[in-house]
Amino acid sequence: MTLFASLLAAAALLASPFPPPKLAPQTDQLKCDTGVVVAADSALGQLRVNTPAGLVIFKAPSDTQVVGADGKPGGTVKELAPGQKVRVYYVVDDGARASEVALE
Repeated sequence: MTLFASLLAAAALLASPFPPPKLAPQTDQLKCDTGVVVAADSALGQLRVNTPAGLVIFKAPSDTQVVGADGKPGGTVKELAPGQKVRVYYVVDDGARASEVALE
């Protein structure tokens, strides 16, 4: 049964509806949204992104990983500028908590 559960988990990861993150661990709870940065406020630990569904405010503490368009670590959330296109990987944990922000 353990092998079967492992195979199912692996199949679920392979069938992900979005590209896998570069640095953050991919779990069944991980979600992804794309959009344009409206504001990054490291003092509040927030990242505001205008997504196709509207404005989303992600929790983004200072240790949130940012990945450049080249796939390499690209700094911190406080370095994001309004207008940048991003893909935000997040989990819902008392709000949307960003695990990784990838520049597009």
